[in-house]
Amino acid sequence: MIGVMMYHSILSLQASGKSQREIADLLDISKTTVNVYCNLPLDEGEHHSCQRVGKSSFDVAKDYLVNRLSLKPKLRSSRLFLEVIKKYPEIKSKERAFRTYVRALREHLPTESRRCFGIIETDSGKQIQVDPGEMKVDFSSNRRVKVYFVSFVLSYSRQLFVHFQFRHYKTADFIEAHRQAFIYFEGIPQECVYDQTKLVVIQEKYREVILNEEFHQFSLKTGFLPSVCEGYDPQSKGKVERTVREVKEGFLYGRTFEDLQDIQAKGYQWLAHFNSRVHATTQKIPVEVWNEEKALLKPIPASLVKPACRKADKTGLISFCGNRYSVPLIYQERQVVVDEESGMLIVTDPITCEFICTHKLGLRKGEIIKNNNHYRDYEVVLADLNIEVTELLSTYVGGANLVQRIVKENPKEARDQLRALRKFFNKYEQEIWQEALVDINSLGHVKATSVEKILNTVERTRRLANISLDEPVPNNAGSVIQRSLEDYMKVLNHD
Repeated sequence: MIGVMMYHSILSLQASGKSQREIADLLDISKTTVNVYCNLPLDEGEHHSCQRVGKSSFDVAKDYLVNRLSLKPKLRSSRLFLEVIKKYPEIKSKERAFRTYVRALREHLPTESRRCFGIIETDSGKQIQVDPGEMKVDFSSNRRVKVYFVSFVLSYSRQLFVHFQFRHYKTADFIEAHRQAFIYFEGIPQECVYDQTKLVVIQEKYREVILNEEFHQFSLKTGFLPSVCEGYDPQSKGKVERTVREVKEGFLYGRTFEDLQDIQAKGYQWLAHFNSRVHATTQKIPVEVWNEEKALLKPIPASLVKPACRKADKTGLISFCGNRYSVPLIYQERQVVVDEESGMLIVTDPITCEFICTHKLGLRKGEIIKNNNHYRDYEVVLADLNIEVTELLSTYVGGANLVQRIVKENPKEARDQLRALRKFFNKYEQEIWQEALVDINSLGHVKATSVEKILNTVERTRRLANISLDEPVPNNAGSVIQRSLEDYMKVLNHD
């Protein structure tokens, strides 16, 4: 028996110019069968293709073959042929006919059932699923950098947290990611579920798990049970595997970032939105369910919520729990210590332990919370410097104009430029300043280095002009050629 598809394959090959022998070889059937179906009308051929053409000598082994293929559907025909001719020596047909016979049997056997996956719901406060990921992202400097991250999902509420960094996770990094996740979730579950990552599992055999000792000690002190799922088992932690894709496609892809701090800040904003939408499976809003679930999470040990260090960026902002807070500009691009107390963010100096400032913690994520006084320090210093240097240089014609220009034309470096003018005022004499200001104020763009260069030139020219041409030469000086450079330098440096 051949199927309808096989019959039409025969006709197609015949139409393409293949011989009956070539068709038989290509389709692995006998030439006689090809000849029969090539000479049948189309309607009669389709009818015959659903019927057996005569009896087969292999029918005696049919029950045996059906049983073997039902238990072991991937057995090869060559293997079955050896078994059949040994068990049924009366069969004299060849292996090619046997392959055709077995192919027809396979078509009528039930296919291997696929594993069905269902959604396994867990009790409130019981479980967090954890899964790492990585992806190359775009940066404003026109380069692509690989970002590594770990996703944490509360299985009941589906509340999500993501930790980012620029390097492969080591055990210490993995522990820090957990610490931040527990703080974000405001509690610790009974268990955390992982795949067989070396950060958690050193070895697993016969479902006997040997844990990473450092991580195991962390879990014991913190009070949760590390649970390792079977390899390649999407049912065990399917909730978090979906969120890894969401982080890649919904957050990282198509965005441009400045640095890691920018990823973290934008990540908190994205999490605030992601956790506030209706979940497709539960049809509930994760953040609302989490507000109820967190009451059932274990309290975070005090040792885990240690004061953390933050580095202020060039605008004097630090990042804390999804928001950015200002510190005095004297601390820009420096480390500070941050701590949370009674709804307030406490910022202290890491070296002196002195209090720096406080902020009321933001209720939402992604906010920038500033104290404008932190930025007035810069303005006060600049204003005072401007007044001071203007008073000094106003004694010269064009001096006040120079101060105005240097502030206007160098706004980003105004403080340093004014400090340089104050230094030059104390260094150079009044006559030098008065002569130099004519050339300085004629410049198209004025800056401290240009001012200093002109002042130096004027001073050197005036010193050379003051050298007396008829000054007696010492007897031991000899000729001009023999005279040492030190003699000339003594004259130049003579005031």
